[in-house]
Amino acid sequence: MNGRPGRVAVILIYAAVVVWVALHHEPWRDEVVPLSIARNAHSLAELAAPLRFEGHPILWYLLLWCGYRLVGSVAVLKAASLGCAIGGIGLLNAGPLPWWIRVPFTFSFFPVYQYSVVSRGYSLELLLLFAFCALFPRRRHHPILVALVLAGLANTEAFGLVIAVAVAGMLTVEALMDRREPRAAVPRLAIAVFVAGLALAAAVASPAAGHPLTGFRTGGVAHIAAAIGEAVLRPVGHAGQFAVVPAPSAWIWAYFIYLVSRPPALAFAAIGLIGIEAFFNFVYGPGAPWHVGNLVLVLVATMWLDASGSIAEIPTLLVSVRRWLGRLLAAGAIAMLLGQAVLAYRYIAADVRYDYSANRRLAELLRSNPTLAGAIVTGEPDTPLWSLSYYADNRIYLARQHVFRAWGAAGPERSTEYDLESLLDAARRIHADCGCPVVITLGWQLGALGTFANFAGTQFEERFTITAAARAEFLAATTLVARLGPTLTDENYDVYLLR
Repeated sequence: MNGRPGRVAVILIYAAVVVWVALHHEPWRDEVVPLSIARNAHSLAELAAPLRFEGHPILWYLLLWCGYRLVGSVAVLKAASLGCAIGGIGLLNAGPLPWWIRVPFTFSFFPVYQYSVVSRGYSLELLLLFAFCALFPRRRHHPILVALVLAGLANTEAFGLVIAVAVAGMLTVEALMDRREPRAAVPRLAIAVFVAGLALAAAVASPAAGHPLTGFRTGGVAHIAAAIGEAVLRPVGHAGQFAVVPAPSAWIWAYFIYLVSRPPALAFAAIGLIGIEAFFNFVYGPGAPWHVGNLVLVLVATMWLDASGSIAEIPTLLVSVRRWLGRLLAAGAIAMLLGQAVLAYRYIAADVRYDYSANRRLAELLRSNPTLAGAIVTGEPDTPLWSLSYYADNRIYLARQHVFRAWGAAGPERSTEYDLESLLDAARRIHADCGCPVVITLGWQLGALGTFANFAGTQFEERFTITAAARAEFLAATTLVARLGPTLTDENYDVYLLR
């Protein structure tokens, strides 16, 4: 596995697996919204404007924007994700990590599924982080290139920004240790490029006023201190089922001790892992699977940097202790990655077998019936419709926001309280204005009356009320066309046609 043929074989097998699974995967809203924003934008200004309500930097959107203008097809979404993932795994398998880390990681949950088949900016983050690791031994020869890669990394995802800051911490510690080359040797242009990248990412990703995530700004010093303190005590506290090994934070603290003789690597791992965990505690709350994977990326990148032979060391009397601790940590890392490989198989098997989103079937339904070809689609909740534009060109009306658009945006103009009567009224107004068919998707069961919550208990909670009178009027005014579900996500619903 360490020879070139073995490395190439691993990359080719990985590429074949992720491409095959991607062909069976139905993108859902988290994947499609960036593409919808890119398709809708006719300039960089129009591309950047919606990101005030997305909470993400711009680079993934920019990649999709350029790609769509080149090929004019939604296929660019999967192509971009797969290309970034395969490129990143190619760099990893050309690197210095031993095969018993490289291969299990290659076929573990995040690289083989969540950061490749599922098309998000995390595949681009993986590529640029691993590009930095590959460049690290030659960082003094190519400082501008390294700065560009790090600036790009900061603009992939909010977590990419945290990781880029961790790299800055590592390089600062290295500069303080390295007296052979003065810190002034780093070109000012490289520093400027890196700082500009950080500033751009922070400016674009910072949510606009009125966005539900802006609540963290009022947390105060005590809240910040508590979030950081909890992250220090439990550096991977949100890892959950993806950690696989017991007491993962204890394992991480043992790894920090292992890295004491290599302060730059310790700085990168500590700032990266604790920074991401503090971000969970302070801003995001419970980490979703695609968020948690950033902890694994930092861990693997640290191992790569440590194995590169380019990390500054300090003398230590604990050589034998470090050797034994390294063996124990390696066993834990292998167990974690093998567990995640099993997890990847389960997710892949489910994705191939079941629908990830009902919108592919809705699009087929709209195309199969000539009278519905030009139908306008509205629904409640409207979030499941945010991926419909990948499958069909039908116009989408967001009733909670009173706007025609393919994706929703959390903000003050979005109603958090809504009801079935208002939804039917909106559908009737649309029909009166355009004279076209109106399709209504309903994710709530009409058999139950009362007020129901979507994203209950989160900053994004929205409520919907169904009364007996509204239900009777809705059923009298519509015809049930199909029941699409269940799916692996919440993108399933009943389909009604307004009479």
